[in-house]
Amino acid sequence: MAAFETIVRPVVLPNIRPSPAQKTVASATASTSDPEKGFAVIRGNPAQMIVITETSSISITRSNGVETQRRVDRVRVYQVTDDGVNKDNYVDVEVTNKLIWQDYTGRHKRYYKREKPADNVEVKDVDILYNRQAGGNL
Repeated sequence: MAAFETIVRPVVLPNIRPSPAQKTVASATASTSDPEKGFAVIRGNPAQMIVITETSSISITRSNGVETQRRVDRVRVYQVTDDGVNKDNYVDVEVTNKLIWQDYTGRHKRYYKREKPADNVEVKDVDILYNRQAGGNL
Protein backbone atom coordinates (compact mmCIF):
# COMPACT_ATOMS: atom_id res chain seq x y z
CA MET A 1 0.00 0.00 0.00
CA ALA A 2 1.31 3.34 -0.92
CA ALA A 3 2.07 5.99 1.58
CA PHE A 4 -0.02 9.12 1.85
CA GLU A 5 2.68 11.27 0.39
CA THR A 6 2.89 9.38 -2.87
CA ILE A 7 -0.75 9.83 -3.92
CA VAL A 8 -1.00 12.48 -6.65
CA ARG A 9 -4.28 13.90 -7.70
CA PRO A 10 -4.73 15.56 -11.07
CA VAL A 11 -5.49 19.29 -10.98
CA VAL A 12 -8.92 20.23 -12.42
CA LEU A 13 -9.10 23.86 -13.58
CA PRO A 14 -12.49 25.52 -13.98
CA ASN A 15 -13.62 26.31 -17.50
CA ILE A 16 -13.44 30.11 -17.49
CA ARG A 17 -13.88 30.66 -21.19
CA PRO A 18 -17.28 30.33 -22.86
CA SER A 19 -17.67 27.47 -25.21
CA PRO A 20 -17.68 28.37 -28.90
CA ALA A 21 -21.05 28.71 -30.58
CA GLN A 22 -22.28 25.58 -32.20
CA LYS A 23 -22.46 25.66 -35.95
CA THR A 24 -25.58 24.46 -37.64
CA VAL A 25 -25.05 22.61 -40.85
CA ALA A 26 -28.05 21.88 -42.98
CA SER A 27 -27.88 18.60 -44.70
CA ALA A 28 -28.48 18.36 -48.39
CA THR A 29 -31.40 16.02 -47.87
CA ALA A 30 -33.15 18.37 -45.43
CA SER A 31 -32.82 21.42 -47.72
CA THR A 32 -34.12 19.61 -50.79
CA SER A 33 -37.05 17.95 -49.05
CA ASP A 34 -38.16 20.95 -46.94
CA PRO A 35 -36.82 24.34 -48.06
CA GLU A 36 -37.95 26.11 -44.86
CA LYS A 37 -35.94 23.87 -42.60
CA GLY A 38 -32.58 25.30 -41.59
CA PHE A 39 -32.63 28.36 -43.87
CA ALA A 40 -34.57 31.61 -43.95
CA VAL A 41 -36.71 31.93 -47.04
CA ILE A 42 -37.88 35.35 -48.18
CA ARG A 43 -40.74 35.46 -50.62
CA GLY A 44 -42.43 38.42 -52.23
CA ASN A 45 -43.10 40.33 -55.40
CA PRO A 46 -40.30 40.83 -57.86
CA ALA A 47 -38.19 43.90 -57.30
CA GLN A 48 -40.14 47.05 -57.97
CA MET A 49 -39.79 50.60 -56.71
CA ILE A 50 -42.23 51.82 -54.11
CA VAL A 51 -42.77 55.58 -54.11
CA ILE A 52 -44.09 57.13 -50.92
CA THR A 53 -44.82 60.83 -51.11
CA GLU A 54 -45.61 62.91 -48.07
CA THR A 55 -45.98 66.65 -47.96
CA SER A 56 -46.87 68.96 -45.11
CA SER A 57 -47.33 72.68 -44.86
CA ILE A 58 -47.85 74.90 -41.85
CA SER A 59 -48.70 78.56 -42.07
CA ILE A 60 -49.29 80.78 -39.05
CA THR A 61 -49.91 84.48 -39.26
CA ARG A 62 -50.08 86.47 -36.07
CA SER A 63 -49.63 90.15 -35.71
CA ASN A 64 -48.43 91.88 -32.62
CA GLY A 65 -50.94 94.02 -30.86
CA VAL A 66 -51.50 97.56 -32.09
CA GLU A 67 -51.85 100.19 -29.42
CA THR A 68 -55.10 102.10 -29.99
CA GLN A 69 -55.34 104.33 -26.93
CA ARG A 70 -53.10 105.46 -24.10
CA ARG A 71 -53.99 107.53 -21.03
CA VAL A 72 -51.09 109.20 -19.21
CA ASP A 73 -50.38 111.55 -16.32
CA ARG A 74 -47.71 114.24 -16.72
CA VAL A 75 -45.39 114.23 -13.72
CA ARG A 76 -42.43 116.41 -12.75
CA VAL A 77 -39.65 114.63 -10.84
CA TYR A 78 -37.16 116.80 -8.94
CA GLN A 79 -33.58 115.94 -8.04
CA VAL A 80 -33.00 114.60 -4.52
CA THR A 81 -29.72 115.65 -2.91
CA ASP A 82 -28.21 115.23 0.54
CA ASP A 83 -29.52 118.71 1.42
CA GLY A 84 -33.10 117.88 0.31
CA VAL A 85 -35.04 118.40 -2.92
CA ASN A 86 -33.48 120.60 -5.60
CA LYS A 87 -36.43 122.33 -7.35
CA ASP A 88 -34.13 123.89 -9.97
CA ASN A 89 -33.23 120.49 -11.49
CA TYR A 90 -36.19 118.39 -12.71
CA VAL A 91 -37.45 116.06 -15.43
CA ASP A 92 -40.98 116.00 -16.88
CA VAL A 93 -42.21 112.48 -17.66
CA GLU A 94 -45.45 110.87 -18.79
CA VAL A 95 -46.63 107.94 -16.70
CA THR A 96 -49.10 105.56 -18.38
CA ASN A 97 -52.13 104.63 -16.27
CA LYS A 98 -54.32 102.99 -18.93
CA LEU A 99 -53.37 101.21 -22.14
CA ILE A 100 -55.75 99.83 -24.77
CA TRP A 101 -54.51 97.68 -27.65
CA GLN A 102 -56.00 95.37 -30.25
CA ASP A 103 -54.60 92.13 -31.59
CA TYR A 104 -55.98 89.20 -33.57
CA THR A 105 -58.04 87.97 -30.61
CA GLY A 106 -59.78 91.26 -29.92
CA ARG A 107 -59.44 94.37 -27.78
CA HIS A 108 -57.52 94.41 -24.51
CA LYS A 109 -57.16 96.91 -21.67
CA ARG A 110 -54.59 97.21 -18.94
CA TYR A 111 -54.68 99.63 -16.05
CA TYR A 112 -51.55 100.78 -14.24
CA LYS A 113 -51.13 102.24 -10.79
CA ARG A 114 -51.11 106.04 -10.79
CA GLU A 115 -48.05 107.92 -9.61
CA LYS A 116 -48.64 109.44 -6.19
CA PRO A 117 -47.25 112.83 -5.23
CA ALA A 118 -44.15 112.73 -3.02
CA ASP A 119 -41.49 115.16 -1.82
CA ASN A 120 -39.74 115.08 -5.18
CA VAL A 121 -42.76 114.16 -7.40
CA GLU A 122 -45.34 116.71 -8.55
CA VAL A 123 -48.34 115.64 -10.68
CA LYS A 124 -48.83 118.36 -13.34
CA ASP A 125 -51.62 117.06 -15.66
CA VAL A 126 -53.84 113.98 -15.36
CA ASP A 127 -55.69 111.79 -17.88
CA ILE A 128 -54.09 112.98 -21.10
CA LEU A 129 -55.42 110.79 -23.93
CA TYR A 130 -53.43 109.69 -26.96
CA ASN A 131 -55.79 108.10 -29.47
CA ARG A 132 -54.67 106.38 -32.69
CA GLN A 133 -58.22 105.78 -33.95
CA ALA A 134 -59.00 109.48 -33.97
CA GLY A 135 -55.81 110.19 -35.93
CA GLY A 136 -54.08 111.30 -32.77
CA ASN A 137 -50.47 111.47 -31.78
CA LEU A 138 -49.76 107.86 -30.88
